[in-house]
Amino acid sequence: MDDSRYWKRPLKFHELLEEIANLDAEIPNNIYILPPENANEEITDEDSGDEETVNMNNLPGSQLRAEVQVSFEERTQTPEPQTPELESDLWDSEDDLPLSVFRTKETGSKKKKRIYKWLQTDINSDFSLWNDIYGPKISYTPLEAFHLFFDSEIIAMLVHYSNLYATSHNRNGDISGNEMRCFLGVLLLSGYSGHPRREMYWEKSKDTNNQLVCEAISRNRFKYIIQNLHCCDNNNLLNTNDKFAKIRPLIDALNKRFIDFAPFQENHSVDESMVPYFGRHGTKQFIKGKPIRWGYKFWAGTTKTGYVEWFEPYQGSTTIIADEYKELGLGASVILQFAHVLQERFPNTPFHLYFDNFFTTLALLEKLTDMGLKGTGTIRENRLGKECILTHSSILKKKDRGLFEFCTSDDNKIILCKWHDNSVVTIASNATKVMPTLPVKRFSQKEKKNVYVPQPHAIKKYNENMGGVDRADQNISLYRTSIRGKKWYFPLICHCLDMALHNAWQLYRESNGKKDHLHFRQSVALGILETFKKSSKRGPSRNSANLHEHSRYDRLDHLVTYQEKQTRCGICHKKCNFTCQKCEIALHPKNCFVSYHTA
Repeated sequence: MDDSRYWKRPLKFHELLEEIANLDAEIPNNIYILPPENANEEITDEDSGDEETVNMNNLPGSQLRAEVQVSFEERTQTPEPQTPELESDLWDSEDDLPLSVFRTKETGSKKKKRIYKWLQTDINSDFSLWNDIYGPKISYTPLEAFHLFFDSEIIAMLVHYSNLYATSHNRNGDISGNEMRCFLGVLLLSGYSGHPRREMYWEKSKDTNNQLVCEAISRNRFKYIIQNLHCCDNNNLLNTNDKFAKIRPLIDALNKRFIDFAPFQENHSVDESMVPYFGRHGTKQFIKGKPIRWGYKFWAGTTKTGYVEWFEPYQGSTTIIADEYKELGLGASVILQFAHVLQERFPNTPFHLYFDNFFTTLALLEKLTDMGLKGTGTIRENRLGKECILTHSSILKKKDRGLFEFCTSDDNKIILCKWHDNSVVTIASNATKVMPTLPVKRFSQKEKKNVYVPQPHAIKKYNENMGGVDRADQNISLYRTSIRGKKWYFPLICHCLDMALHNAWQLYRESNGKKDHLHFRQSVALGILETFKKSSKRGPSRNSANLHEHSRYDRLDHLVTYQEKQTRCGICHKKCNFTCQKCEIALHPKNCFVSYHTA
């Protein structure tokens, strides 16, 4: 085998595998995969799959087509090739390392790796106990709860930048605040009363015409707003490296409002959330096995009941990570960003965060302990380290169902627990104990009946508190906005609207509201379209029902007087020669006068 040709033209990974399969002599000692040029487009980030099936047969195409370098065992007295060393001691496996943390011996120093010593004892957490803060609950109407998030400030922002975009394209920048509210009301209405085409709301056909929508906003004005909808100035983006800079002002504004009105709870969950999108964009993801496979991916932090407190779009390899979190990797940085948001809103509070095996590392749990926060999550086998004394999952799954093992670090900061259920699950925590166990019912294929197996306490708490993001996704997907636009960011704006309505419903339920999600959304849509609809009259409007509303029922000095010029009656709107002397409004003296002055 000629070694020189591997250095003249770098081979692709799949080509190297074919060459190795045909070798009869020596085999390369080290293989280094170089980062592919288009890695951001094809990496799936499938983070919750079966960790046992991660092998060369199911690698993404971008890695198989990536260039590689090889090196061979030393056979002469020539200097040994430089091998990469790790910059950080916080990683337990090279499989989880980002490419940015590799350093050679000349350019970087190798820190001493963190070595854990494990003891077969339960953890004794020294976190302060959680104290719920009970105060008077604020009672919200559906429209009031929604206006906590899409308030007048956000409406003004949408109106300003939409008009700015329209004028820059030689169009009239005359969108008003009431028109923008009615536009959002139609989007909300489309979630439970949709049509294949949005123009069908204004058709004269009896089976599709929606009288409420027609009275609130015209078809042409709706089309005009959706054509010019913007929430930033395209010529003055805050960060040109941010792929979501065009909607960043809306994301930041909603994140601030979400955390400001968030219910005060101990347990929070962090997971990924998908927004359906089938167009073209550099950050579009494909995740096999998810309910929404194609679309934008969001990181989201929620309460146990599904209230969205924080969300951040995923941008692939260009995802913005704070400098202090880069050494911990992408997954850990997401958890720490959410933890920072919680601590800014509620300082010195021992929140408990739950997350899955994509995020969990031993270094992350130590960092959360230093921050005074609790953390519990499932963890992958290759992140436990060689020093872990627990039985390997491949051996444990051959034993009896319900068997579990656990161990604690010598500094009493981290506990690991493996439990054999349908498969072997490994959980890591810095606060949750394993004991006592709880019997849970499972169906035994061998005995053909239900049996009871012991479940560790840490597993029970994880199952109870981890599903907040999934619950929010389920509620949003039931009545998701069905109107589509042609801009890549329009689905994201609609998703922000749906999240705001879902959070408003959560607050409404917290204040003992009785409406379910469907009737709550209907109440908000009807309230917006009826309150902010366009005027039905040409010229200046005069609503007689609002004139003298404090004195029209007092029955004092309301006298009928005659006038020579005929005007329209305030009740029946027919021509009339009589008027109320006090209210100064035309009224027929027989029926309309009495009807107007009685409640």
